[in-house]
Amino acid sequence: MMTKKTIIILIIIFNFSFSKMTKTWHIEKGINQNNNKAYIFLSNSSTNEERITSERVRGEFKIYCDGTNLNLLINWGEFANFSYANIYYYLKDYGLWEENWVMSKNGERSYSPDPLLLLMQLTTTDSLAIGIRPKYSNEIRYYFNNKGLAEIIWKNQNIFGQYSDLIKNVFNDSSSVEDKPYLKSKLQSFISSESDTRTLRVSLFENDKFFFKPIWYQSKLISSHHLNSNSNNIIYFNRWLKKKGTLFTDNDIRVTKIFTNKPKIIQYTDIHNVEVKGNMVTGYRIHINDKYFTSFSKVKKKQIEEIKNFIINRSKYSSKG
Repeated sequence: MMTKKTIIILIIIFNFSFSKMTKTWHIEKGINQNNNKAYIFLSNSSTNEERITSERVRGEFKIYCDGTNLNLLINWGEFANFSYANIYYYLKDYGLWEENWVMSKNGERSYSPDPLLLLMQLTTTDSLAIGIRPKYSNEIRYYFNNKGLAEIIWKNQNIFGQYSDLIKNVFNDSSSVEDKPYLKSKLQSFISSESDTRTLRVSLFENDKFFFKPIWYQSKLISSHHLNSNSNNIIYFNRWLKKKGTLFTDNDIRVTKIFTNKPKIIQYTDIHNVEVKGNMVTGYRIHINDKYFTSFSKVKKKQIEEIKNFIINRSKYSSKG
């Protein structure tokens, strides 16, 4: 008997085969009056229609970037949910993914929590299938054609490149922007490591000791973990009073303990092997390069393995620059 997930995938693949595939990117450019930066706004209509109330309408996939902000969102055509909604999407070579996305105040638009990851995945595939399960109405599912997106990014590196050095480094050759195997190979490490971060965030969502993108602790972490203001903090495991714990940044791991003022730091580029020891009762210990580095309490075996994979993939990605 087929599972619900298998049925969804088969339906998605079937619709990909019979959808009308045309270029639908609409491009708008201008200057953001709030930060005086150039912006680009892309919109793409779905290849299918869904019945919304009494009418059949197309969905809208939209991308906004001004060098500082990057937003990827779906307009479902009407009210779809409250503050958060269960969204699932399918991309060839990346499979089916399901997660809660933040909704707009009017409940019509969903915002991707991982915009750069999703954007990079979209550039290596031609099709996107995405759906939502609304609170009080039938499921909505739209299909989009992504063709031409990589070329648009290449032609607008002055905007997208300001947001991410990754874009600047990968989309620097016009002959390669439509070469999907090339893009996949260049983006493989990034997509793999960011996918692990996403998986970890979902897995640890209900664990109140882990904080993803811990902006509320920013001032405390800068002083306690000896950070500079430009550090991109990814995950923080709060061991004691917010000041002591394990912090994962984009470049390294920093551990602070009680009675010590200086954090223990290791760069991802210096990590050669990672081991997990211990159990759920006593806590799990992480050994890096054959030496004890830090420990985590109140986590499950599966979760500590995901933390281990996160560290390994970060080290692989960092070593490749």
